[in-house]
Amino acid sequence: MALSGSAAVRAVMGETRCLLLDFDGPVCDIFAGLPAPTVADALRATLEAAGARLPPTVRATNDPLEVFRHSASLGDELNELAMRRLTELEVKAAGVARPTPGASELMERARDKALPVAIVSNNSVAAVTTFLDREGLADLVEYVSARATADPSLMKPNPHLLNQALVHLGAEPSSALLVGDSTTDVEASKHAGVIAVGYANRPGKVERLSDAGADLIVTGMQELATALR
Repeated sequence: MALSGSAAVRAVMGETRCLLLDFDGPVCDIFAGLPAPTVADALRATLEAAGARLPPTVRATNDPLEVFRHSASLGDELNELAMRRLTELEVKAAGVARPTPGASELMERARDKALPVAIVSNNSVAAVTTFLDREGLADLVEYVSARATADPSLMKPNPHLLNQALVHLGAEPSSALLVGDSTTDVEASKHAGVIAVGYANRPGKVERLSDAGADLIVTGMQELATALR
């Protein structure tokens, strides 16, 4: 059963030596200004204009990352096209994304405590850096481990991005935690051997993240920032 409450948060944060943060959710709502269904539609339109025939499940999804995952089955050319188009759309979305309350304070407090911070995201490196630059947060993040290739199998729940961040930071998995708002974040954390902190920012997520195996559940990033005071 996942832990929760201020005492549990303080205990976990007190043992942490490295912070890994998912991007969409814990750091910002990337599709707040450019909605995910709009991005998914645009990505589908690009693929179909290039000759792709998409199955009903892909045509119905509102998740652009699911459309991108499917592109890997369409051949290298369409997969690369999907990668480029999704990255363009994500960068545009990052320009109007909504910051998550408490996220910047958490990163600032981590810097004060000499805790390295890395962003670990299925979104593109370009989108993450665009947002960090826009918000003046780039200096608070030591490494961005995000989507950089057209191979969707390397995205979470594959632990590849987490392992990449840990190697870059020189951190032991047991000393790190990943804050994420999806079950794929929890799964990737378990595969990598890091503490899984579920950010339950919407109704129903406490149960889903707990059932997925999250070690700790928070409903606001401010809880984590407060624990580092």
